Amino acid sequence: MSADNEFRRPTGFRSLISSRAWAELVQQGVRIQYRARENLIAQGAPGGWVLLCLSGRLKVVYSRADGREVLLAIRGPGDVIGEFSGRDGQPRSATVQAIDPVIAYKLPDQRFNTLVQRFQLGTQLNSYLLGKMRESATYAWQLAHRTTAVRLADLLITLIDAAGPDHPCPATIALSQEELATALGLARSAVTPVLAEWKAAGLICVSRGKLHVADVATLERISRPDVSTSGQNGP
Repeated sequence: MSADNEFRRPTGFRSLISSRAWAELVQQGVRIQYRARENLIAQGAPGGWVLLCLSGRLKVVYSRADGREVLLAIRGPGDVIGEFSGRDGQPRSATVQAIDPVIAYKLPDQRFNTLVQRFQLGTQLNSYLLGKMRESATYAWQLAHRTTAVRLADLLITLIDAAGPDHPCPATIALSQEELATALGLARSAVTPVLAEWKAAGLICVSRGKLHVADVATLERISRPDVSTSGQNGP
C-alpha cells in the first residue's frame, strides 16, 4: 500500500485533524503489520505506546477471568488505539484484536503527546475520546434493551462502516458465528436462528469462519427499529 492510499478518505481521529498533522504522527511511528486474529494489545498489560490504524478492522474486547468476554467497540482506519492507558498510566483495560490483516504505526506515549501539543490537537483528541465514551453508552443501552436481531444487525453494519472506503471487501466479515455471538455476550444458539432466517431471505451468505452481507440496506433498517419497523426483525 502506498503512502498516498494510506492517507486518503479520512475517518476516526484522522478525520478531525489536518493531513499534515496525521502524516507527522504516522512518520514518527514504527510500521507494524498484524495478521487476522492477532492481538495488538492485551488486557492487563502495561501501556507506554499508542497505535495509529492505517488499514484493517479491529475489535476491542473485555474479558473476565472465567473466560467470558464482551465486545466493547469496533475500530478501523484513522483510529488511535491504546491512548487511554497513556493518559492515566494504568494497565490496558481491554484486548484489541485484528479482524482483518492490519497495518498500524506504533508511537511511544510521550512522543504522541508531544506531537499532539506541537500541532495543537488537544481539542480534537478530547473530542475523539468523548466520542468513544458516547459510543460505549449507546452500546450498553443496546445490550439491555435491544433484541438479538437488532444487536446483530447493528454489529454487522458497524463492521462494514469501520472497514473504511479503501477496504477491498467491506461487506465480508471474517468472524465465525461463535465469534459474533461472543461479541454480543450471547450463546451461539441465540444468533444461529437469526442468521439462518437472514440467509434464507438472501440477506447474508455464510461460509466457514466468515460471513458476507449481501443486502446492506435491509440490515441497516433492521438495526434501526426506531426509524423503520420494516424488514426481517427476527427474535
